[in-house]
Amino acid sequence: MTDPTKKAGGPNKPFYSKDYWDLVIEQLGRRKLFKISIVILALLYASAIYAPLVANDKPYVIDGIDYKEYKSATSLLSATVSSLSRYTEQSPEEYLASRNEEAAPTLLDAMQVERDALSLKIDIMEAYLPVAEHAPLEALLAEVDRGIGLVRSGDRAQGTEVIDEAKKTARALKREYAADPPSEPDGEPTGKALLPQKTYPLFAALTPYDLFMMVLWLLILLWPLWNRLVNNVLLQASRERIRKARRKKALFVVLVPLLVALVWAGTNGEGGGTFNVSPYKARLTDGSFVIKGDVSFPPFAYGFAESHSEEMFRPPTWVKGSEISEEGYYVNGFRKPEMDPSTGNTMPASPTEVRYGEPERNATARHLAGTDETGRDVFVRILWGGRVSLAVGILSAFLLTIIGVVMGAVAGFFGGKIDITIMRVIEILQSIPAFFLILVVMAFTDPEVVPPIISIVVVIALVRWTGVARLVRGEFMRMREAEYVLAAKALGFGSARTIFGHVLPNAISPVIVSAAFSVAAGILTESAISFLGFGIQHPGASWGSLVNASRSPEHWWIQIFPGLAIFVTVTCYNLAGDALRDALDPKLKD
Repeated sequence: MTDPTKKAGGPNKPFYSKDYWDLVIEQLGRRKLFKISIVILALLYASAIYAPLVANDKPYVIDGIDYKEYKSATSLLSATVSSLSRYTEQSPEEYLASRNEEAAPTLLDAMQVERDALSLKIDIMEAYLPVAEHAPLEALLAEVDRGIGLVRSGDRAQGTEVIDEAKKTARALKREYAADPPSEPDGEPTGKALLPQKTYPLFAALTPYDLFMMVLWLLILLWPLWNRLVNNVLLQASRERIRKARRKKALFVVLVPLLVALVWAGTNGEGGGTFNVSPYKARLTDGSFVIKGDVSFPPFAYGFAESHSEEMFRPPTWVKGSEISEEGYYVNGFRKPEMDPSTGNTMPASPTEVRYGEPERNATARHLAGTDETGRDVFVRILWGGRVSLAVGILSAFLLTIIGVVMGAVAGFFGGKIDITIMRVIEILQSIPAFFLILVVMAFTDPEVVPPIISIVVVIALVRWTGVARLVRGEFMRMREAEYVLAAKALGFGSARTIFGHVLPNAISPVIVSAAFSVAAGILTESAISFLGFGIQHPGASWGSLVNASRSPEHWWIQIFPGLAIFVTVTCYNLAGDALRDALDPKLKD
């Protein structure tokens, strides 16, 4: 007998019957435009997800002594204890009478804030000092804790006395722990000799969400490699085992990044956050940070909100008109300085500051996409802005698809009054211009209460779900009398199980296509909202808000590069949607 698992004419080639999704993937693989679109979208998402690692003013690693940080911590030692001393002299009622809105709610809370600030300053000092020098600083903190404990127990007079003694100690330590000046490293010691520290500021600033997305996207990008290895080695190229392993692979792709993010959160906390301003470049430039070892910056050593005021609206540095002289004047183009014929004077200019880690003043790669009105690098802001625009597209499409599927499934499966009610709601929403409705809602949404990105996603989803609902309703109305649905009802299956377990998997094809187009529509909507000033606010960035940075034709790069990012992304999604629509056609053949 012939082995049914072998193909005739090929003893080592497995034979298998292709299921629906095998045929879909095969059809998509034949479409060049689909593959090109997917590659471009993968790179766009990678540029946004890995933006903190590619474009940042924080170094990957830095080894040295930050004299400015140490001096600030030392000088504020006594000031912090003095502030704590003033609190001990107040009663809770007096504190509440003089408290402003931003202060701690109670006197004890205010004292704890100052105590935590003192602990932070001591930690900074101890990081640069030998272990033998730590004891007096630890004794100061213990003395402060004892004074706060006395105040908490009700002995305010004794607590005040202890804190006053701590204040005198802090003043003495401020003088005693002054560091040797960095300008005279080989001179006669006049203060404490500091030890260099090796830190990783950029990685320390990453949040668990950043790590989750980075690992997730790495697994997705490497899917063709590790998926083939798993199929051939672990699953032994068995099509039946490969099909059964699809869900396990998807679960693996989600759980591994989640585990990495949880471990990072447990070991590194919440990270430094996106809006932290890095002091490293400025301190390396002015010499207050003395390098003792390695320093490594990202390829584009600019923060997304870092400004160079002397380079505002500078064209891309690969353009001839962007060349700037050492004095700070443009050498070519319409911004070349001209002498005023009446006064004989020329407009003053500021020399361009080249900070540590940045390309030279007129280097081609200094500002690949020019700068905006405050001298912020547009290319870096495009990378960071993609995190907002692309996230809004994906999240809004996901949310509106969920809402549309649920509403359409319920309407199509049950029919009757439920169907009539849902359809009337859909008709009301579709009778109002969607973009106008979104603008009205955004205009009345307080960005301080609800973050703009959240409100944009929710508003788009609540307005645009109607199209998906009508598609799903039509599919359910066609399938609700099918034999397998009647069999499920006869077996006593509940409505939810029948809808989501049996009917929906057979009606999912148009939903996938609609979701692909919805992502493109969400990106366009967010860009338009931000362009009109109702979306992402400064210093944040999205592609739409970047286009709005200038509307002058002289600053052409402001419109072209963010606009090109929007155009390419939307086009790729539309091409992918077209390919999915054709490949998911139930009439497709092998």
